[in-house]
Amino acid sequence: MRLAYHHVYAAAPERVVALFRTQGFIEDVAAHAGALEHAVSIQGDTTTLIMVLPVPEHLTKFVGSSLRLEQVFTFGVAEPDGTVNGAVKGSVPGMPVDIDAVAVLRPVAATTEAEFTGELRVRIPLVGKKVEAQVEPFVRDAFAGLERRAADWLTR
Repeated sequence: MRLAYHHVYAAAPERVVALFRTQGFIEDVAAHAGALEHAVSIQGDTTTLIMVLPVPEHLTKFVGSSLRLEQVFTFGVAEPDGTVNGAVKGSVPGMPVDIDAVAVLRPVAATTEAEFTGELRVRIPLVGKKVEAQVEPFVRDAFAGLERRAADWLTR
């Protein structure tokens, strides 16, 4: 399933990238996502967030009452025009679910416009597409949560 999300951040791309490399911010994202437990690792240009999340009731028959979600955010250095390219990958260990998206952060006046585009794949024969359609709102909420938390942190 194709994913496409548009975010606007009230800061330059370099500041947004720095936020994604801030332990406290990533932990705040996990807390606001309702994580039952989480771990954060920041190594150079790569940030990894592992969360155990409660699963919405309509998905429990497919994945159980909670799931472990691993998200990896990688951002490069700013281009001469201020654009920062990156990637967002997600997986659910032990399950045939993965997210692979490209991130492009562009400076627009005093803000950053971010485009996240990619694919959500659920590789379950016969029902994979149906499960993708049920999982996509969960993924969309996760991306929206990043934008909401960043909006709060960028005003501090």
